Amino acid sequence: MVKELELSTNEKELIISGLKEGIRLDGRGIDDFRSLKITLGPEYGRSEVKLGDTKVLAKVSCEVARPYPDRPNEGILTLNTELSPMAFAGLEPGRPSEEEVLVSRILEKAIKINRAVDVEGLCIVANELAWSIHVDVHFLDNDGNIIDAACIAAISALSHFRRPDVTVIGEDVTIVFFHYSKFVISLYFNINSLILTRYLCFLY
Repeated sequence: MVKELELSTNEKELIISGLKEGIRLDGRGIDDFRSLKITLGPEYGRSEVKLGDTKVLAKVSCEVARPYPDRPNEGILTLNTELSPMAFAGLEPGRPSEEEVLVSRILEKAIKINRAVDVEGLCIVANELAWSIHVDVHFLDNDGNIIDAACIAAISALSHFRRPDVTVIGEDVTIVFFHYSKFVISLYFNINSLILTRYLCFLY
């Protein structure tokens, strides 16, 4: 897990005094959002998000797989998060950190459990073949708001992603892939799901 550095008394007093005056350490007001920059490409399904000084990279890939037995008419959507020692200086090797588990669970809830992506549209042949979509989220730099940045990166990468078109031929379900630009298909969304984090701070 990530070892957090304890703030000194002076640092704590500086933060509290800024909050009382309605400003943050970076000069933003209490309700001001961080500056946001989204860079897509060059390949389909790649999105790099810069939220303030926090940087997150999301990449989407796909493959053909057998659907789950209990959901024969649906495709598969998986999300994977990876915290880098470059972004988290105190990251310890081994099992996933508490932060990584938290981010993964929130992304799962916002995108997968809320069914933001139409997974039924990923089915090719019921109970036989379906698209399996993989979303890999990499944290490049951490300056706060990692959950918001991760969700924006994942959703923008999914929106930018294009899968190959397929044609089912014969009883043996032969799949023909078309890699030309006019034969690529975007994903369908049921809802646009984004996360905005707010903190409540009580000063006494």
